[in-house]
Order: sequence, then structure tokens, then C-alpha cells
Amino acid sequence: MTSLNRTAAAANELAGFILAAAVATFGALVILGSRNPVLLLAAPIGGIGLIFAARRPLLAVTIMVVVEVTNVSGVLAPRLGIPFFPASLLMGLMAVAFALRDPKARSRLNGWTMACAGFLVVFLATQAVATIGSVDMSASLTTMRRGIIDCLFVMLILLLVQLTARPWVLAVAFVVPLALLSSLTVINELIFGGTMPFGGFADVAAVTAADQSFATLRYGGPLPDSNFWGRYLVMALPLAAALLTRALRSGRRYAVAMWMPVLAALFAGIYLTQSRGTYATAGIAMAVWFLACERSVRRRGMAVLPLALLAFAVPGIGDRLVQTVVDLSQAQENYSIDSSTLNRVSAVEMAWKMFEDRPYFGFGPGSFVSETINYAGRVSTATRGSAGAPHNLYAEFAGESGVFGLLGLAVLILGFLTVVVLRIIAQPASSDRVLAAAVCAAIIAYSVASIALHMAYFRAFGVVLALAAGLAPALPLSVDVMPRFLRGVAVWLLAGILGCFAFWLCLSVSSSPSVTATQRATLVPEGPIDGWYAYALDIRSRIELLPTFATILQDTTSPVSVTADPVRGVLKLTTTADTASAARDEIQLAAAHAGSALNASIGYQQYSLRTVGGMQIVPSQKRAPFAPVVAGAVGASTVLVAGLALSRMLARRPKYTPSGRSPTGDLVTV
Repeated sequence: MTSLNRTAAAANELAGFILAAAVATFGALVILGSRNPVLLLAAPIGGIGLIFAARRPLLAVTIMVVVEVTNVSGVLAPRLGIPFFPASLLMGLMAVAFALRDPKARSRLNGWTMACAGFLVVFLATQAVATIGSVDMSASLTTMRRGIIDCLFVMLILLLVQLTARPWVLAVAFVVPLALLSSLTVINELIFGGTMPFGGFADVAAVTAADQSFATLRYGGPLPDSNFWGRYLVMALPLAAALLTRALRSGRRYAVAMWMPVLAALFAGIYLTQSRGTYATAGIAMAVWFLACERSVRRRGMAVLPLALLAFAVPGIGDRLVQTVVDLSQAQENYSIDSSTLNRVSAVEMAWKMFEDRPYFGFGPGSFVSETINYAGRVSTATRGSAGAPHNLYAEFAGESGVFGLLGLAVLILGFLTVVVLRIIAQPASSDRVLAAAVCAAIIAYSVASIALHMAYFRAFGVVLALAAGLAPALPLSVDVMPRFLRGVAVWLLAGILGCFAFWLCLSVSSSPSVTATQRATLVPEGPIDGWYAYALDIRSRIELLPTFATILQDTTSPVSVTADPVRGVLKLTTTADTASAARDEIQLAAAHAGSALNASIGYQQYSLRTVGGMQIVPSQKRAPFAPVVAGAVGASTVLVAGLALSRMLARRPKYTPSGRSPTGDLVTV
């Protein structure tokens, strides 16, 4: 039997080194020719290194994870011309082939391997079905090809994690590089003021001129977008907490001294993203991790809760989260809210509108961008630029793949989540429980963060899914595992229902039935259609004009709001009243005042106010601006309290063995 550290004799390894060096040199000559002598010299060294790592599966999977989470292929490959990701994929294939030669490693593959592979196959199959009827076959085939390659990468990581049986090493390989890159962003901010990108691994993310409400520069690490970089970090955060907990339990001071700065670096990196979604998801990730751990860890979580609440006082966190709520509640004022929020709202509306038109199979994977031209004018929120992505994972799959796509995505996420939850239930006292809880929290964190982000950089999430498979419980499961799992699902499902009821009840109490009336109007140039008329139309199209007139025409004593939609060139007069007649009267009075205010400000020879279409009157609910936020907080608190209370009640219920005696030992709730 051979070892996983060296899967063959030294003589065979030497022969492999020589063959790999020759193949790598030949490949470099074919691809590069004589244009880059340095790469030609480095090619045989890289080939030898690839074989060396492939014969050591643990080293191979570590390198693959590090290369992926640091986005080496995206940062260095365009500059150096080295195909890092294909080389990583080839190394993984060879590592799996070498590891399967070892009977001990081969025996670690089990039914969970096939189950997890099935989750990936179902996910790809639903995308393939949606591709058949795609409106943009080229984009869909490109998306499918990328998805197959990504799932192959995830499957290789999954196999290597199971073959090596070292999930903690994979967690270290995921967390440490992200902590190091976060440290580089901190150094770039504090010492260099954002001018030192460290070769592209600590870049400042691009922002628009309108997005200046940040406490620091926005850092995207090795990624061009700080929001996606934040999604990486929130997945690493509970894993780092698990590694720190393991070090504390071991009593090794040097390990504790190492993991505490790592956790601090991740928090600093999250802050420097200046991403509101990242802040909220980081809190959710840690809350889920504390809940999924054993009671001792939960008590520590309750102890640090006041410190977590102090984070809202940090500049750039609490104020921006509150501003987001204000923006979302006043999204009709297109010219005054954060353009990032506006773009996301518009893109999500278009994606769901696509879903309404093709609910079963969608328009095809990757077809969103080509369809925006058909849907930009059909949604209520307008933006000046085109939407490059749906900015919502679930809206993306709904619009592009329909119900089948959402079903495949649910199978993928819930399938791997079920695997790791079963591990927690089957072995509640295991030392690996904190890691299993961290993986559970990372999967949920990705799912929550994706409410405002689309499918991109899937392979990093795939590493977490592979880690979930590496923590799968031993088969066969004991007879009480599935009943406990189903009981836990029922408990939290009931808690969710109670939370929804509490949310609805709070909204109902703080709301009253009403009607909302809307009348659109625009400014029309006065006089004959000549050069002046065309000039006046051109002036009206400028982004500043209509918002300025909306402010001028607003009657401060009227409940009617006048807002501008400079993209579509209209003003919207909106009011909410108890009856339709009252709302109609208020709109008519406001329109008369607006016409008078317009003439008083610019006279009678420049523009006149003309209505566009008829008045729209729809039923609505009158509520305070922050009522949905308060109701959401009450609902979430209800879910948490009800879930924990019901779990505790079931845990304390006497259980009897076949002999009739109550079993001894602590009962651990999930």
C-alpha cells in the first residue's frame, strides 16, 4: 500500500518529472514560440512542479484552492500568459488519478460522493434544458461550457477532499489567502492611500462619480468588484471563527495568536469593501455559525452580541445601511438615490419581468444582457446605463432558466446544505462540529449575499460545497438521524411560518387601506417646431433639468410628491389618500399649482406642462416609511426565538430506549 504523500516509487517519480518537463517545454514552444524565453525556461520547472504536487493529493488540493480564491488566473494570466486555471485543473485530474491507486484513499469514497455528484448533474441538466430554447444560443452555449468546467473543478476538489480526509487543511487553504489579501488592502488604505495595488491583489474597486458616500476607498482585493470580494470574505469568516475555536480548545497559544489576527484581518477586509450587503451578510453568517455550534459556543456568541451591535456606530456601516433602507423606500426618486441601488432595482425588475413572460424554461442561460433592450422600458425603475447583469442570483435563474433553473439551483444549495446538517445531527459532540457549522454558515452566507449579486466566481463557492461533502457523516446513518433531521426541518419551518405571521401582523397593524394615484407629465417647448424647439428638447434631455423642475413645482403644503424620471423624460405626481376621489382631487390641485409655478418661474414662452397618459389609481397601503424594516426585524426575531425555543423543548422531552430507561448524557440541539 502506498502513502498519499508519495503514491509511487522514487524511480517512477523521477521518470514522471522528466516526461512532464519535456511535455511542458514542447507545449510552451507550440503556444509561445520564441517570443518569451523566460517562460520557455520556466515551462519545464512548472511541469515538474505539477507532477510533484499531483502525486501528493493534499498538496494538490491546497494549491488548487489557493489559486482559485486568490483569483491568480484573473490577475496574473493576462499579464504573464500562463494558463493558471487549466494547469490547476490538469493537476487536479492527475492528483485524483494518482490517489485512486491507493486502496485506503479509495475506500473513503462512498454514497455521499455519488449524491453530491448527482446534485451537480441535476444543476447542469436544468441549465441544459433551458439552453434548448434559448433566444441567444451563442451566449447560452458559452454559459453552459463555463458551467460544466466549473462543476468539473468542484467535483475534483470534492474527490480530493474525500480521498485525503483532511477537511481542516482545506479550510486553512481557503481562509489564510483571503486574510493575507485583506491585510494587503488594509496596508494599501492606511499607508499608501489606495495607490499600491500589490500587483492587482489589493485593487481599489471602480466607483461612479455619484457614489461618494464611502468612509474609505472601496477595495475589491483581486476582483474588480468589491461586492463579489465581500462575498468571498463572508464565506471565509465563519471558517476562520471555527479555526480559532479549534485553536482555543487545543490550548496552543501560538495557534491562538495566529488565528486571532487572521479573523481580525477578515473583518478589516469586509469593512474596506464598503459594501452594505457584505456587512449585513457577515452578521448573518456569524449568527448562523453560533446557532449551529454547540451550546458553549452559543453562550460566547451571546456574550459578544453587544460588541457586534457597536459595529453600527462605525462610520460607513450603520449610516449606509440606514440610507439603503431610505433609498429602497423612496426608489421612485430616481435622481436622488444611490445609483448602485437604482441599477440593482432596475435589473431585478427586468429579470422578474422576463420570468413572467417565460416562466418554465426562461430565455436561456446568459441571455439577460441581450434581452435588456426589450425590457428596460417595461419596468418602473429606469436607469441611464444598460444593465450588465441581473444583480440577483435568483432573479437571474428565474429569468434565464425559469422554474427548472430555480429547481436545479435549489437542489444544488439545499442538497449540500443537507449533507453538512446531517453531519451535525449524526455527530453532535464531534470536534469537527464547529467546522461543519462554519460550512453551513458559509453556504447560507453565499445564498443571502446572492440576493444582490448574480452568478459569478462560482468556483470559490464550489470549494465550500466540496468542503461540505468532505464533512459528510459516515454511512449508514443511525436510525435516529433522519427523524431528528426531519424534526429539525419541521421546527424551523414552523418558526419561519410564525415569523411570516409576525411580519404580516406588524405590517397590518401599522397600515391602513388606501389608494395611490399617479399622473405623469412632461415639459413641452412652446412655439413652432424650429431650431429653438429642437434646442429646448435637447435641454430637456439633460439629467439635471427635470429634477430641478420637480423641486420647483413641488407644493410644500400638498401631500402630492413631484418626482422626476430623467431617463424617460417625465415628471410623476403621486399621492396616497383614503379614497379614489380624494386622491384624484389632490393630483388635480397639484397639477394646477405646478402649471402656475412653472409659468411664474420661467414665463410662458419656454415650456408648458403637458400630461402623459391618463391618471392611474391603484389600491395600496398607507404606512410609515420604516414600517417594513420594523416588521422585518420583528419577523426575524420571532423566527430566531421560536426556533430556539421549540428546539429546546424537543431536546428536553424524555427519550426512552427500547429497555424503557431514559438515556444518559447531554442532549444537543441543532
